[in-house]
Amino acid sequence: MYPSKTILSLTADLLANGAFSHLPDDEITGIHQLIIKLQEPLTRIQQNLLLSIWYRADAGNIPTSLLYRCNTVLQQFGRNPIEALLFEYEMELLD
Repeated sequence: MYPSKTILSLTADLLANGAFSHLPDDEITGIHQLIIKLQEPLTRIQQNLLLSIWYRADAGNIPTSLLYRCNTVLQQFGRNPIEALLFEYEMELLD
């Protein structure tokens, strides 16, 4: 299992790299405020909340190295990688 600091840090990196820039301003502000308010160590619920927020990120705006690190963490938690969800969404659009 990855330390909760890694999850919090990666969430902040996603925010800093504009991965959520497609969201309304109030949602971006909410993510920012959440990052500021959370204290280490994160509870399992807080970790799962942050991991769920990652799926709101625009994979096309995430640097490859950051996307890889996020997907590695997601897979360690038994979750689908961000890019796989993007691919599935694109395939649905083509149908």
